[in-house]
Amino acid sequence: MKNKIKPILAAAALLAVIACSEKKDAVSVQDPTDAINATDTITAVNDTAKASVPPPAIAEGTNITVKGVVTEIINGKDGYMAKIKDEQGKLYTATISIPNMTDPKQFRAVKIGETITVSGTTFVLGEETGVKVNTLE
Repeated sequence: MKNKIKPILAAAALLAVIACSEKKDAVSVQDPTDAINATDTITAVNDTAKASVPPPAIAEGTNITVKGVVTEIINGKDGYMAKIKDEQGKLYTATISIPNMTDPKQFRAVKIGETITVSGTTFVLGEETGVKVNTLE
């Protein structure tokens, strides 16, 4: 077994050295202005990427109450997620499960089109705000 490992490690090391030397050759710049232009392009791309990601509207861990219409339901193991659209058109994803409820008797199934009010703690869920629900009305 040891006899097989040494040649494999040697081959991997050789490939790493070859790969590194190829990268150095590929990066060489003939004209100094090309390096400046490349740096400007990278900076512009990074600035564009930063600008295209909107900051979360509500800080994570904030206690909020949301009233809106249920637009979608995704069933889970011990509860479900309900997409809620409020009066301003903002979407929230409410995670509703018995273990998270302040009073487990409040837990109930909701239907698409139903208007509900949920309270809980926010979390970031992509571009939407998630709410870990502890009360359901």
